[in-house]
Amino acid sequence: MRRPGNPRFSGKAIGYRMTASKLIAGVLRIWVLVIVAVNATAGDGDLVPRAPDPSAGVVNEAPVSELSQAPADDEVVINFLKERFREAVTAYEEGNFEKSWRICEAILLLAPESFGYRFEVSKLRRRAHGRFLSRSALVVRFEQDLLDEPLPFPLALLQGSVVLENLSQQKIVFGQLNQEPVIGQLFWSVKEVFEDGTQRSTSDVRVLRFESGFSVEAGGSRAIPVTLPLAVPSRIPVLQQWTVTGVTMPVHIVTADGEVTRGVPWIKETGLAVPKGYDQAVRDPATEMKKALLEGDLTRFSISRYLWLADRLKRGVSATPSHPIVDELLGFLGSHHAIFDAQIVMTLEQVTGLIRERSARAWKIWGVTRQVKREAGRGRD
Repeated sequence: MRRPGNPRFSGKAIGYRMTASKLIAGVLRIWVLVIVAVNATAGDGDLVPRAPDPSAGVVNEAPVSELSQAPADDEVVINFLKERFREAVTAYEEGNFEKSWRICEAILLLAPESFGYRFEVSKLRRRAHGRFLSRSALVVRFEQDLLDEPLPFPLALLQGSVVLENLSQQKIVFGQLNQEPVIGQLFWSVKEVFEDGTQRSTSDVRVLRFESGFSVEAGGSRAIPVTLPLAVPSRIPVLQQWTVTGVTMPVHIVTADGEVTRGVPWIKETGLAVPKGYDQAVRDPATEMKKALLEGDLTRFSISRYLWLADRLKRGVSATPSHPIVDELLGFLGSHHAIFDAQIVMTLEQVTGLIRERSARAWKIWGVTRQVKREAGRGRD
């Protein structure tokens, strides 16, 4: 039994201890239920006359981390889920948004923490769900410009377009010429994460004016370029997470079926920016957090720790002192001149749900006490 003071990892995937046969059987049973639900509910009403532009940043599939240390059981599931992810992408491109959304939901439910596509799957799920829920001939969203070279970090601006997409099979006209322009508001917020684990959030709003009397062809779109300034950071962050959404006043729309006044749904868009060389921390936070602790890379640890905890919160993972990572974190207290101690303590509080004195010494004492209880055969945390 390894004591908490030994800064080494056990090599077991966090919280994932099923045998290969039981794991695959369980995955297949759940997947059958998902596919049955999709086939029972999805229909022609989800189809659109065109596939979204792949260059619009819907999914940028990246290779699985070469640093992943998942065991064989995880690799079998990961390969299975990668195929389902490609199936979800295809469904989205064919306009079957409900099927794409449901497949993504199942992937996020089944994926182990070493799954390196979680960010891309979440992004596709959000877009597919937004289009499915809108049940509208028209949606509005922000689309960030795709550049040949990444912008310098930290971002000072968000450059892109507000895109109005006509998902129907007929031309849509907004109002009439010489009328007042359509008024809307664009909201954007940015969360900054710093190297010491602290965070700062800022937000802003801008009034948008859409020209009245313009038209969008069936299956077409119209883009309005926008540049959104970001607040000047008080110090250099290690991660920026932005969100853009908006709202419009009811719009007078003319179609082949007549005239109607209605609101236009917005699809929330989010994105991440990290320093050059740290993209893998976004794709595989669990593995990269371990790598950072071993190498003494505080920037990598701050990025991956934030994303790993955010994913736990999104998935509703309960706090428990028996989580395998607890012993591993305890083992690194005091390592690398104690540069990780403050964030390790905060992470232990969130993972275990325990409230103790916020000091590395207090948690070391707790870890030793727990180890003594285990060796005495009580096995309680």
